[in-house]
Formats: sequence, structure tokens, C-alpha cells
Amino acid sequence: MGSPVRNGMSVECERNGVRLDCEHKCLLYHNGIMYPCQMNNISISGALVCALDFPPATIQIGDTCDLFLNTNPTFCPGKYSSRVTRLEPSNIALHFLSIAF
Repeated sequence: MGSPVRNGMSVECERNGVRLDCEHKCLLYHNGIMYPCQMNNISISGALVCALDFPPATIQIGDTCDLFLNTNPTFCPGKYSSRVTRLEPSNIALHFLSIAF
């Protein structure tokens, strides 16, 4: 059985609320380095991003980083300060701490 669809996007209901599945390029900023990523899903409390060229060994659960929902941080309307909550071979689960515009 597939996930329900709302406004043309697949959604999943999990303990952290509604997650919207998406394929959107983004940037993850960690320890002074920008990493290109693709967002797999997003909710009001966090996001799951797919690392395109890593994950580097320097990222650990509990680390803080910034997520830009654009591939050009100069034109990005905001950054999501986040904490790493889960690591998989190419996915990083983030919990949003704050949003700066």
C-alpha cells in the first residue's frame, strides 16, 4: 500500500508529523564546508537529505549544521540550523533547531 498523496506530493504520517516526499537540490553546511545534497522529504520538524558525494567521516550524530533549500546560499531565503539525528550510508536525518531569514 502506497503513501497518501496531497497536492500531487506523496506524504507519510510518522511520529514527527506529516512528511512531504520531494526531490529538491539543497546544500548542507557543516564545519565550514558546503556539501551538495538532495532532499528526500521534509516536515515541520526536520528533513531527510541524500548526500550526493559523501557522507564525510566528520559528520556525527548530534552535530549541528545548516541546511539551505537552494544550491546558491547567496539567493537562499533562509537557512535551517539543524542537528543530525540519524546517519545511513548516504542519508542524513536532520532535526530543525531554528530558521534564519
